[in-house]
Amino acid sequence: MPHYHFLLPIVSVLSMGAAAPFEDTSLLDRQVAAYLGAGVGDAGGAHAPIDPRLKLKRCPNAAEISETNRNALQVSCRTLGWRIFVPIRLGNNRNSQDRGSSAEPLVQRNQPVTLVIRRSNFSISYGVIAQESGAMGDYIPVRSDRKSKELMARVSGAGEVEMTP
Repeated sequence: MPHYHFLLPIVSVLSMGAAAPFEDTSLLDRQVAAYLGAGVGDAGGAHAPIDPRLKLKRCPNAAEISETNRNALQVSCRTLGWRIFVPIRLGNNRNSQDRGSSAEPLVQRNQPVTLVIRRSNFSISYGVIAQESGAMGDYIPVRSDRKSKELMARVSGAGEVEMTP
């Protein structure tokens, strides 16, 4: 009869040293919060946590955070070539003064707007409801009805938002 009880400690020791192959999204959330000086969901912080279902390869270096527009940050790993965009809520923090808030909203909260999804060889238009007000270039949440999932789209004109690759 083989003695398998000796195999268990060896397997557990070997598995402890194995690094997770994917980036920890909660760690990225903490890095974004530290960069912005505000937590997830707070004014001046990330609009929502980074989706933990994302399977981003673990970056060998620290992920880079840079500003893209009035209310989004880019989190990227240049070495591996991945990048994600994190929408942020406007508010009072150290970076909100840099972005300025003088732009006039082109989309109002609860306004019906057209969502345009653009690709290289086609585009699709769809009617949605804006969940927040937003100026040109702002990322705002939209949804098609109360039960549908919230999507983040960029304001691209009066009464229009877009999603691009």
